Amino acid sequence: MRLFLVGFTAFIFILVTPFESDAGENKSEQQELFSFQPPSRSRPPGGTRRPLQLSRRDMFLLRYGWDIGVNVGTSHSLTDVSGTSVSQRPSFLNTQWSTTSINAGIFTRYKFHEFFAARAAFNYGKIHGADSLATGRTRDFYFNNTIYEFAVVGEVYAPKAYPTFPLDIYAFLGVAGFYHNPELTVPDPENFQFDDFNNFQPSIPMGLGAYYVISNDFRIGYEIGWRKTFFDYLDGFTRPWSRGNDSYYFSKIKVSFFIPDNVRRW
Repeated sequence: MRLFLVGFTAFIFILVTPFESDAGENKSEQQELFSFQPPSRSRPPGGTRRPLQLSRRDMFLLRYGWDIGVNVGTSHSLTDVSGTSVSQRPSFLNTQWSTTSINAGIFTRYKFHEFFAARAAFNYGKIHGADSLATGRTRDFYFNNTIYEFAVVGEVYAPKAYPTFPLDIYAFLGVAGFYHNPELTVPDPENFQFDDFNNFQPSIPMGLGAYYVISNDFRIGYEIGWRKTFFDYLDGFTRPWSRGNDSYYFSKIKVSFFIPDNVRRW
């Protein structure tokens, strides 16, 4: 799938008509009229005159404002059941790719600075895992889980050599809370001790992303983000020799509608 589209927006410049003086006015009035300059992007003699408000061209180049969008992608788990080996610590290399499932969500972003933005998002994702997909496991456990996550993150943007280039790359870090309810399947459930755990958990989302500015109104992007959790029951159980807490991550294609910020920025 082509993740990024190429497009350019034509810029419109506002032409300013100079004022003309009446022939009957005296010399001082003429000097006053001719010394007056309407707001423009030019530099008149005697100093720099800034515009009273940003033009549409400025707003497009600076791209301050709100994004409202949707995303869809894949979800993955890193747990004691979903790993691919017995002893390997959960990592991206330990992902059971055949259990890849879907995630979807909505988000809003506020870009308030050239290098910074804040974002709130709601995400839905399903995760799975099976011992049968791991080398050396004989337990024959299987789990599936559904995650409902609300996250607030900050985004930090990479500087660009050309400010007008429409591709933005960022890293993000934040806090999140999610609800989950795992279903663990074991060979002998009557003799298995199921542990109690809290269905509401905090996490720390972090990752990388990029988006391409298609036009004044639309953007398309891609993002991958890992969630650090503080418990080991994402698959419904834990083991004494576990080498790390369970976690999950999302990869997403994101499409958003942009609403420019009309606040003046000098």
